[in-house]
Amino acid sequence: MFQLPRLSQIDRPSRFVRRKSEDPVSRRDEALAFLASDDTWQPPDWFARVAVVLVETTDAVNIGGVVRVMANTGFLELRLVRPVNFDPWQIAGIAHYTQHIVDAAAQFDSLEAAVADRHYVLAFSGRHHRVARNELSFEAALESVASAARDGQHVALVFGREDYGLSNTTLDFCHAVTTIPTNPAYPSLNLAQAALLVLYQLFQRSGGLEQTYRPPHRPAPPAPARLLEDLFADLERALDAIEFLSQRSRASTMRSLRVALFRARLDVREASLMRAAFIEVRKFLKRKGVISEMGPVGYAERGDPEHDARGDAPGTS
Repeated sequence: MFQLPRLSQIDRPSRFVRRKSEDPVSRRDEALAFLASDDTWQPPDWFARVAVVLVETTDAVNIGGVVRVMANTGFLELRLVRPVNFDPWQIAGIAHYTQHIVDAAAQFDSLEAAVADRHYVLAFSGRHHRVARNELSFEAALESVASAARDGQHVALVFGREDYGLSNTTLDFCHAVTTIPTNPAYPSLNLAQAALLVLYQLFQRSGGLEQTYRPPHRPAPPAPARLLEDLFADLERALDAIEFLSQRSRASTMRSLRVALFRARLDVREASLMRAAFIEVRKFLKRKGVISEMGPVGYAERGDPEHDARGDAPGTS
């Protein structure tokens, strides 16, 4: 076994290399800084015991695709068996900010050497093999991987080359074999696609789907009824200004619009933005001479002295 050249050892410059060479932060930390924090999902410890093994891959683009999948799902260990065309610099251009995986990748002369330290070796093959194997269903295979890794065993996930997959001789070193179910009329999968289907299933089993959306930078409270009534009043006036209600039932149309906007559960920012748009319609028509007066703003008919005196609506200043 020997280590692949690190990106930092390659003469060709890359725009994905850190701009501050003195910064000790690793590529992994840099990648996590974009989307993750201590409060979001983190790969469980057992992910570190799972190695992705690619046998005789012929296209660096496919290796880059697998590296990107690994980064997407939280797996770090990549092993390459006699890759035909491997260029770390090219991989960095395909799978941005994955130097932590590419630099740690190891190359082997045989699958036997690549899995020598593994307790459980699972092969993925879409071919029919005449030789009897320990065949598992896709679900059972994934569960066996997760169970073994959680129990402290080191696991290898073996994928074959793009054109003919894994040979019988190669499969002799694998403890079990599974096939990813696809349309029988077109069963072939791209290497990176196959890796994604497998690793994402393991990602799901680790609680990856339980992540929550990040809150907005400036959260807004729900729009109060008073603001919504102002919105409906300005909406109706805008529709009047463009004669939208001249051929429609006013009551029925406004009632339908109320129901739709209530269903949207607008917050203060959204409702205010919509009010500003409706008010601007009338301001524009007045500037163009289509209407002579802007008219009132908001729900002035309610007779609220404080509201009428204030008259502060978005876009009215």
